[in-house]
Amino acid sequence: MKWLREPLVQFLLIGAALFGLFAMWGGPATAPAGQYHFVITPGMVQNLVVSYERSEKHPPTDAQLDILINDYIREEIFNREARALGLDQDDPIIRNELKGKMEFFLEDSAAVAPPTEDQLAAFLQKKAVSFRKPDGTLPALKDVHDAVLAAWESDQRRQTAAAAYEKLRAKYTVEVQKGPAPIPTAASAQTTDKK
Repeated sequence: MKWLREPLVQFLLIGAALFGLFAMWGGPATAPAGQYHFVITPGMVQNLVVSYERSEKHPPTDAQLDILINDYIREEIFNREARALGLDQDDPIIRNELKGKMEFFLEDSAAVAPPTEDQLAAFLQKKAVSFRKPDGTLPALKDVHDAVLAAWESDQRRQTAAAAYEKLRAKYTVEVQKGPAPIPTAASAQTTDKK
């Protein structure tokens, strides 16, 4: 009876029992479409497997995969419920994470044409401080070509992302309303007096 302790077996037994109850009372066998329905696709499962392999350096066992899937389902349900309750609104941590993801998205989606050797040489001269040898001399481009190329591509992606932000920013009308100057407190007055 050790197999009854397996989470997958328990999950299947509970599912079968619920299916049987719905069948007896004539209710729908599947959940209605909408906010309470989502599908874990094979692609999502593959993403979970790949993430696990990257972190653990081996593929998950079937039991580990079931845990990963159940954790994903838990995360998705909590995410949906938290958003429904408005818990994602005005949270500085969530806002910062979304800002970071958007910046990453803009940089990652930027298509950068391969540079010419002249562009790389000019970039090396422009960013000489980053590539100088310990003795202060600037190496030849051929000696640091790959590093210069990586830095150039990163710089181009940042510039493209900044331009994309400016396009997005142009769509918004922002009104900044600064309130009256803060009233000095005793603590801030003491700090000002010490300066």
